[in-house]
Amino acid sequence: MTSIANGIPPLETSIGSEAGGPTSGTRQRKNPSRAARPSKTQSIDSLSHLSTIPDADADAPASPISEDSFPPPALSTQTGTGDKPLVTRRRRSSSVKRKPSPGVTPTKVVDWEIPRKTFHSSIGFVTLFLWYLDPPSVGPLVKVLTALLVGVAITDFFRLRYPAFAEVWETVAGFLMRESERDKVNGVVWYLVGVIWVLVLYPRDVAVVAILTLSWSDTTASTIGRLWGRYTPPLPAHFPLIPLLPFAPRKSLAGFLAASVTGFMIGTGFWWNGSGGEWVVLGGEEVGRGGWGLWVTGLVVGVGGAVVEALDLGVDDNLTLPILSGALVWGWLEITNYLL
Repeated sequence: MTSIANGIPPLETSIGSEAGGPTSGTRQRKNPSRAARPSKTQSIDSLSHLSTIPDADADAPASPISEDSFPPPALSTQTGTGDKPLVTRRRRSSSVKRKPSPGVTPTKVVDWEIPRKTFHSSIGFVTLFLWYLDPPSVGPLVKVLTALLVGVAITDFFRLRYPAFAEVWETVAGFLMRESERDKVNGVVWYLVGVIWVLVLYPRDVAVVAILTLSWSDTTASTIGRLWGRYTPPLPAHFPLIPLLPFAPRKSLAGFLAASVTGFMIGTGFWWNGSGGEWVVLGGEEVGRGGWGLWVTGLVVGVGGAVVEALDLGVDDNLTLPILSGALVWGWLEITNYLL
């Protein structure tokens, strides 16, 4: 018999609740229905608002936009001296990179390297024409070239010093200059200095061969190197066994071979009939036309000129190529005269 007085709930009540019968009030309070549960989310309106930092410009009166509100143009785009007002001008075309922006396809690309090389090689034909005219002296030619050198040097001085003049000059003759020459001395200056040097200091035939090497060997080396240099290995870092004579890193075997063949043809073609007995190795009776002396001299002109053309001495090759190649040929002819 169950007693209520001892505080023990009736057995059937407990069993009935476990069997799925009506639950007690205590169990209902512990497990209220889902609808009766309070929501964990609170209304946005019930949240406390944080105080914001006041905007210093919110209450400031709007000032009208004037010309003084914009920064002035860059100083490099203004000209004017003394009391004259500053006038904004267009920037130099040379200050803008000629390479197209990434992802932009140029509508028309003009490669001026061919016109430059055409002008470069035409000097060789003029030299041959003057050689066969056989002037009694090269003095008048040297005077003309010196006057031309002075004119080009003065023009280059103004081009490098005055941007307005440089803009006009580049519009007229800028295609004759490489992009790397726009901020330094024009290559024509070094070209004329080298030509005048060999005409004044070297024997006439050696000077002609040196100028032909400058005009034609350099042109063929550049042209063939640009076309097929990628298919041949580059030249070594320096001349074999002589680290003090570094080769330019952009030089290729294709360009070197092209310069060698061109120089060989220059030497053998120019001295085919000898030099009137002046050089024993070329004009002696024991050698004759097309003898070994002619072929060896052609190799000296070709390979020697190609080596000089490939050197990277930190000086414009328009200056070093005629001077060094001419000195090499002259030294070879003097040695053979002494030995033979």
